[in-house]
Amino acid sequence: MSGADPATTTDVLPAAPRTAPRRPGARRGVAEIVLGTVLGQGLLIAAAPVLARLYSPADFALLQIFTGVVSVGAVLAGLRMDLAVPLARDVTEARAVVRAGLAGTVVVAVAIWLLGLAGAGLWAVNATLADLRAAWWLVPPTVAVIAVFQLLSAVLVRAERYRDLAGRNALQGVGTAGAQLGLGFAGLAPLGLLLGMGVGRAAGLASIARGGLFPPPAAGRREPVTAGQVYAAVRRFRRFPLVTTWTALLNNTGQYAPYLLFSLTYGQNPTGWLAFTSRLLALPATVVGQAVAQVFLGRGASARRDATGDLPRLTWLAVRRLALVGAGPAIALSLAGPWVFGWVFGAQWERAGSYAQLLAVAFLAQFVASPVSNVLNLVERQGLALGWEAVRLVLVVGVPWLVWALGGSDLAGVAAYAGVLVLSYGGVLVLVRWVLRHG
Repeated sequence: MSGADPATTTDVLPAAPRTAPRRPGARRGVAEIVLGTVLGQGLLIAAAPVLARLYSPADFALLQIFTGVVSVGAVLAGLRMDLAVPLARDVTEARAVVRAGLAGTVVVAVAIWLLGLAGAGLWAVNATLADLRAAWWLVPPTVAVIAVFQLLSAVLVRAERYRDLAGRNALQGVGTAGAQLGLGFAGLAPLGLLLGMGVGRAAGLASIARGGLFPPPAAGRREPVTAGQVYAAVRRFRRFPLVTTWTALLNNTGQYAPYLLFSLTYGQNPTGWLAFTSRLLALPATVVGQAVAQVFLGRGASARRDATGDLPRLTWLAVRRLALVGAGPAIALSLAGPWVFGWVFGAQWERAGSYAQLLAVAFLAQFVASPVSNVLNLVERQGLALGWEAVRLVLVVGVPWLVWALGGSDLAGVAAYAGVLVLSYGGVLVLVRWVLRHG
């Protein structure tokens, strides 16, 4: 389940300069992706009050920890080759990059399944983790489908095929909502929430496959990718698996570790309230921020390949306009969170509304900073990103834990978590500014 802020924009990034080769306009690209995402995620927004009554806070606690596990697994599985696809010099190299990512996905998904089963006796230490152990059979296929989804989506980003990305986003939302609602009404909780992730990505993959990936060759049959070409592509982009993978791993761990911490300290219901609230607040990043990130990555990669010097302008215009789009909803939620949650989702979720008040500014910072964080990959300064993510991981786990150890309430823990998020995303913007100035 996820939710959305209704505010959207079709004017976040500028059109290409008049002197550049003509490509699909960034405004149009954002608009198309946002439309597809709104169609898909709109179903989840509409379904959220129903899902809040079909599933309990404990179910959402399990979903969030399951999501963290498969997200971390997908990062390892794809070797971050999805980020290398837009930077490939030609179609042959792009195909080789995709082949490398697919091979890594198979190996890592199987390894995660075996390691998780072997160590389950050590990590299944509370009720939520025991439920995760029972659902571990779902982890490998979900890891694989997410990794492949990201990898093949990068091909569309490379070609700036925004309409296809929009169709993918729409079908992903339809698949997720359909699975979670259908299985919820069938009484299969919490399984319906977990299956919805994989079903949604699989529906999006079906959309991508139907439209094809690479344009047909101008002359005859396309030659198959050789092992040597795959090796050469991996060698050229080796910093993505060797450095960026660990940056993304730290990022995802930092994003989901607080939920594990809440599960081990405050229990199932506070973890479920935090998970439910975070999913609702994160949807603006899904609807608008993700669209901007995909267009920004495509246009930014083009600017780097063509050496136009346009990357700083694209970056700061995106930051300013995202801030304008997100500020109003964040203020409104800060003022009326508990009342809105209790009225829309039911009395058991009123406490989650108090969490929303505390987290509104933090998710505004995420909404603004996340899309432009790709600058660090575009200019291949992965080491900086890795170091900052390590600091962030320590803070998002250590500060809320310290609050709990000192006897703080769950609201105090959420407030500490929110403060760390604001600091960490502000730090990302500082790093981006420094890199754009100093290279």
